[in-house]
Amino acid sequence: MIEESRIPLDTIKEICKQSGMWELDNSRVIGMMNNILLCLETEEDLDDESRVTLMNIVITNLVIFSKYEILK
Repeated sequence: MIEESRIPLDTIKEICKQSGMWELDNSRVIGMMNNILLCLETEEDLDDESRVTLMNIVITNLVIFSKYEILK
């Protein structure tokens, strides 16, 4: 695992707090996001480039959904 690719729990919490939506700014979502990222981080079948790409996709989606009103 590339150490600089790790996303700290405090960063996840801050992203969730940016949202005015209670659905994102709650401990269950924060825990779920942390666990998803930890699973990606420890998955042995992923090479480092794929791992970092997937982690960036997950965290980017969190940022998008916490800051913007998504129209269906």
